[in-house]
Amino acid sequence: MKIGLAGLGLMGAAIARRLIDTGHLITVYNRHSIKTGPFANRGVDVASTPKELAQDSDLILISVTNFIAVKEICFGNEGILAGNSKDFIVADTTTISPEESKLCAQRFREANIAMLGMPVMGGTTAAENGELVPIICGSREAFEKVAPIIKNISKAMFYLGERDGDASILKLALNLNIGLIAGAMSEGIALVRGAGIDPKLFIEILNSTSIRTQLSEAKGLKMIANNFEPSFYLRNMLKDLDLAALSAQTAGVSLPLTTLVQQMYRTANNSGYSEQDYTAIAAFLMKINGMETRDAPR
Repeated sequence: MKIGLAGLGLMGAAIARRLIDTGHLITVYNRHSIKTGPFANRGVDVASTPKELAQDSDLILISVTNFIAVKEICFGNEGILAGNSKDFIVADTTTISPEESKLCAQRFREANIAMLGMPVMGGTTAAENGELVPIICGSREAFEKVAPIIKNISKAMFYLGERDGDASILKLALNLNIGLIAGAMSEGIALVRGAGIDPKLFIEILNSTSIRTQLSEAKGLKMIANNFEPSFYLRNMLKDLDLAALSAQTAGVSLPLTTLVQQMYRTANNSGYSEQDYTAIAAFLMKINGMETRDAPR
């Protein structure tokens, strides 16, 4: 299969590198061409438009920031649908709302093209190591065709069935847990530091108990050291919490903790932390408690 990859942000670029390293033939596209340079230098073909990408691909993976970008890549004047080819499958890894995912799938279905909703769990390191966890919904036939390729970036796959939008709901439910855990860790750090205790001790004890998480083990000490190099931008966590809250409203479900953390992330985003890692919520809490560190935004 020839693979086209649209979107070379943190996740898209990591997926592209993994596919190249596992011997796949890929073509890449990015709205800002500067990000295609490192791949062109490796001999990877670069498409100038999504339309061009579609004309020479059997599978198109989309990995962009939000629904606005997805719509432009899929349905713009030079988008995937303009390629006039029906012999490919689209898989969208972008975290969008279930309603948005349904809309995209329907548009492609009307053009006799299969689209899979395929948001993924895991960061850039997981992508490069082939340890993502894709959550997939859409045509079973299409899923079975592309599953051997998806396995190359995955440590586990979950196919949910043919109902559009279900993968988006599961992804939002998982991401709101990440936001809540990061918020809880940040408040724990703030509490012990405010009481005059070294927060490293808090992380050490936390990671020695059954309530430790991969997040606390991988990022706890980084949060204390104000190392917020992004693997997932704080602004994107806010976007996902907004989508979770909207999806809950649509489903008639109350998510009080998510709403509280959503507002905390919104305030942090508006206070200059948007381009840092989502765990910079810890630095934001230090700031509002008068314990601001030298690495916090000015």
